[in-house]
Amino acid sequence: MRRFLAFLGIFLVVLTIGYLEPVFFPAEKPQHVAEDSGRQNVSHTALPYEEIKTSGYAEYVGKPASKFIEKFGEPVEKQASGMSYEVWTYGEKDSDYLELNIQDDNISMIKAFNDSKELSPFSIGMNLSDISERMTIYSDFAFTYNEMNYNIELTEEDMNYRPLIAFDNQTFAILFFNQGKSELAAVVYLAKEALLTLMPYQLIEGEARPLLPKDQLAGFDPVKSNQMVRVINMLRSDEGLPTYHVNTENQKNAQKLFELLSKQQKNIFSMERLENWQFSKEQLSATEMFTLSNDEYQKLLKLGQLDKKNATGMYTEPIYDPTFTVLSWFSDSLYHSRFAHEGNENIGVAFSKASVLVLIQETEKEISQTEDSE
Repeated sequence: MRRFLAFLGIFLVVLTIGYLEPVFFPAEKPQHVAEDSGRQNVSHTALPYEEIKTSGYAEYVGKPASKFIEKFGEPVEKQASGMSYEVWTYGEKDSDYLELNIQDDNISMIKAFNDSKELSPFSIGMNLSDISERMTIYSDFAFTYNEMNYNIELTEEDMNYRPLIAFDNQTFAILFFNQGKSELAAVVYLAKEALLTLMPYQLIEGEARPLLPKDQLAGFDPVKSNQMVRVINMLRSDEGLPTYHVNTENQKNAQKLFELLSKQQKNIFSMERLENWQFSKEQLSATEMFTLSNDEYQKLLKLGQLDKKNATGMYTEPIYDPTFTVLSWFSDSLYHSRFAHEGNENIGVAFSKASVLVLIQETEKEISQTEDSE
């Protein structure tokens, strides 16, 4: 009888432990890792973002352009953008370079490359740790615009190379750090409407504002091409790399590839990618931007009978702001490498309406030196 009771007691203990184990020690849920074109997606704790005191250029965003002229004078140049704004350029020298976007006589965006006191508390060349010592870098931004709710989330790379800063006048600044040196290359000050139009981050709630083409030129736009080349060369110079050379042959090659893309699309894209491209054209939104992969660009070079070994480049659409697009390329680990070659190279930029193709080719001298070394 004792043995039976002892066995019964042990059996009940084992049964109880087996029953309660899942309660006290639940099985771990498998973690799914999401991939986004090679970029790591990081989920951040949502904390209410804080606004810093408005100062410098941030004070002029949303204000009449006449206020800016009163203090800084007339721009060096005024250009139509082909969108709903006009571009004002300040600074003859690259070290003084500044762009303003003027929409309905008000300033919607300021792109500052100049190390002016108006940038304070930022300065060109500082690193992220310098910023972090002065303010908190947030990953989530929830706000309202025109009675609509919006929620923006930054990835880990966004926070490291394109952090978003909020000012207490309801405007923002995007700090663009280059991938080459991880140094601040430019500060873009912008209103909510411009941020929601450009939308370089993940939009969790709400929809990006559509791009609004206006009086776009037919054919290629040499003004936009020159603007893009200048900004690319400024950023190359900041990273200690030689600036690109511009020549007629490279420009013609870029235009040839641009036109070839539409004619040879079935030989370059899969059916899925063709559908993505068409969808991007229909949506005309920054959240549906279409960019050629490196393999697709290489196919285009082959069809254009250009040496794939000595050439690279980019094709992107739709482009709302050329300068902002270049800053995004140089701050993005996926695209920066295409502009990071240390040798002497030529550049051609074919810009038409809201689409751009960039062609970068080694100079004849670099090609001959490479062949000799082989």
